[in-house]
Amino acid sequence: MEKKTDNKNRTNGKLTPKGVFFWIKEKPVRWISLIVLVFVAGWLLVRFLSTNANGSEEYQTAEINRGDLIAIVGATGIVEPNQSAEINWETSGRIKEINVQVNNSVEQGMVLAELEDNTVPQSVIQARAELVEAQKNLDDLLNSGTESAEAYQALLNAEREEQIAEDYRDEWNYLNANWDRVYEARETFLRAEEDLWDAQRAFNVVENLPADDPQRVQANENLDEIQAQRNRALRNLTYIMGKSYDYEVAIDFADYEIAVEELEDARREWNRLKNGPDADDIEAAEARVAAAEAMVSLARLEAPFTGTVTQAESKVGDLVISGTKGFRIDDLSELFVKVDVSEVDINRISVGQRADLTFDAVSGIAYQGEVTAVSTVGTDTGGGVDFEVTIRIIDADDRVRPGMTAAVNIIVKEINDVLTVPNRAIRLMEGQRIVYLLEDGELRDVEIEVGASSDVSSEVISGNIDVGDMVVLNPPIMFQSNGGPPAFVR
Repeated sequence: MEKKTDNKNRTNGKLTPKGVFFWIKEKPVRWISLIVLVFVAGWLLVRFLSTNANGSEEYQTAEINRGDLIAIVGATGIVEPNQSAEINWETSGRIKEINVQVNNSVEQGMVLAELEDNTVPQSVIQARAELVEAQKNLDDLLNSGTESAEAYQALLNAEREEQIAEDYRDEWNYLNANWDRVYEARETFLRAEEDLWDAQRAFNVVENLPADDPQRVQANENLDEIQAQRNRALRNLTYIMGKSYDYEVAIDFADYEIAVEELEDARREWNRLKNGPDADDIEAAEARVAAAEAMVSLARLEAPFTGTVTQAESKVGDLVISGTKGFRIDDLSELFVKVDVSEVDINRISVGQRADLTFDAVSGIAYQGEVTAVSTVGTDTGGGVDFEVTIRIIDADDRVRPGMTAAVNIIVKEINDVLTVPNRAIRLMEGQRIVYLLEDGELRDVEIEVGASSDVSSEVISGNIDVGDMVVLNPPIMFQSNGGPPAFVR
């Protein structure tokens, strides 16, 4: 049937009117698209011919005038609190009590939550007893005079013992010889005694060798010689003192020397304590208290600074371990926004500059900010280098919250009463900035030099352009100079 119908609708290979109707009916989408395409092409052709014939077109223009210009650097960032901290448990146990809720204000050092005593590790419980003892010792050190009094008493005792030992020693100096000579002779004797002991030990090693063995002979001769030296030193000491330096004498000399050293120790201790507690002792006592406090504090969570509880993860009865999240504290007294600024713009930004901030979550309101910090070191982002800039929100209210996204415009320059031109009108042609003026229906290109720029307009520093001139925002393609449309310049 289809082949038969097709033959009826064709005449010598052409579509009859009935065939045309059938073809359109079968393929309406393709046919409509073709009609629209032909219509658009025809309209563009007519418009092009009309423009070339009449030499005029509907231009978008703006009047040149003088005004204020605000140059900005734009960026986006996230609102951050002045200070923020997540507080986690540092030991295990069961939560006994929780003292705060979300949105509660807390002071530094306030206890937020605490663990039950019988559920914490033994080291934490033991630290409580150590803390009591350490605090008592520190108080005694700071407030008690007992230690200095005991040091003075020890000094007096040492002085008495030293005098007694000196008297015992002096009894053996029968000739009342000069003590420098006595001690010099005694020192010589003591060294000879030590040499004799060494020589005796060396001989003992080879004593069992044959009597004519060279090593034994040499060791024996050396022992005899040192023995003679020792005897001469003893005779000399005896001659000076008038008394042989025997065991009893040696004991009294040694006791005297010990007493002298103990007296020096007592004097140092008294000098350390006579004007009050020693600074090193106080520091050590304070360190012991701090160590015990740190261990005890593991059983509770405290606010590290004054702020607001913004998260509370713990509940009474929960079992926690080291690392379990407890709370988050934020200092909301001031809010900041940190933004990344390109290296191209960073040298235009400095501390103290004003900024405008807007938030998608707070429509219709612009907030004021101030640049408080500009990073001196950039971060390579792969496509360039960015620098972090911190802005303090001056007039933040309850609607601005940490975590919100802020659009920030940093005002880098403000100039008043200058000739400005819209950025849309500026074109870059062969390295020169050009604007087109509309005068009596004709276009005239003017080369200009621009200064500061905002997001919508630029300052005109020089150029044959003045207030009241009509600048064209959409110059026609026919005014291009290099076969392509002039480049837009901001």
